[in-house]
Amino acid sequence: MIDAHQHYWRLDRGDYGWLTPSSGPILYQDYMPDMLKDELHHNGFQGTIVVQAAPTMEETTYLLQLCDKEDTLMGVVGWLDINASDFEQHYLRFRSHPRFVGIRPTFPDISDGEWGDHKQLIHNLSILAEDDCPVDLLVRPPGLARMAKLLSYVPNLPAVVDHLGKPDLSGKSDHLWADGLRAIAKFERTSCKVSGLATEGEFGNRRSAQVILPYIQHTIQVFGSSRLMFGSDWPICLQAGRFTDMRSMIEKALSYYLSTEEIDHVFGHNAVRIYGLQ
Repeated sequence: MIDAHQHYWRLDRGDYGWLTPSSGPILYQDYMPDMLKDELHHNGFQGTIVVQAAPTMEETTYLLQLCDKEDTLMGVVGWLDINASDFEQHYLRFRSHPRFVGIRPTFPDISDGEWGDHKQLIHNLSILAEDDCPVDLLVRPPGLARMAKLLSYVPNLPAVVDHLGKPDLSGKSDHLWADGLRAIAKFERTSCKVSGLATEGEFGNRRSAQVILPYIQHTIQVFGSSRLMFGSDWPICLQAGRFTDMRSMIEKALSYYLSTEEIDHVFGHNAVRIYGLQ
């Protein structure tokens, strides 16, 4: 079993621009592997994929260094400047590390969704597609259709939608989310993380599988079970519940639609294949 999406951070590194005292006492503290390890083992997880929490290459280096010391870290989804002319140079440097398994870049806000003028970005994504390197997409419903347009330029890119594309769990604007997710799923190399739902919108502490069932159902319909991965989004999830709560909520929701074998793949086998874990 593998958690395909969680974070570690140390505040004194200083590049987490979004982490401030106003983030609240739960988030505004250090989170390191020893704080999660026991709960991972208690829930039967062999390891995790840690995802960048800061848009810097220093963050990528830091997470890879953690991997060298921590045996539960199976892979790093780091950060690189996807628009940079020297992208390939830095990508190859990180790619030489066996635990570097993907990136979560920062995409420019293209309001009209027309990416044709962004030739450097498309070239860099083509490098990743050719090398079969996954790219995580942190995007909300209004941006899903724009990401689908971008994928039309690099249709073989192994793109991974984080947190189901952050649907509004109040039920508002469901069509925007549902249509956008379907548009991305049409590209066969795409996949999606069943993660981050417990802290979305007004959902808050209501850790109920019933609340997320419509969103889980649609995601399964468009991606199929073989392109889904479980992610705890720890420690972000601590605002709503423990790692164990996230695992139980997602497992229960999936059980309405998937077999035990399919759920097992969502909780590990798919991550091994999609991220090429060693």
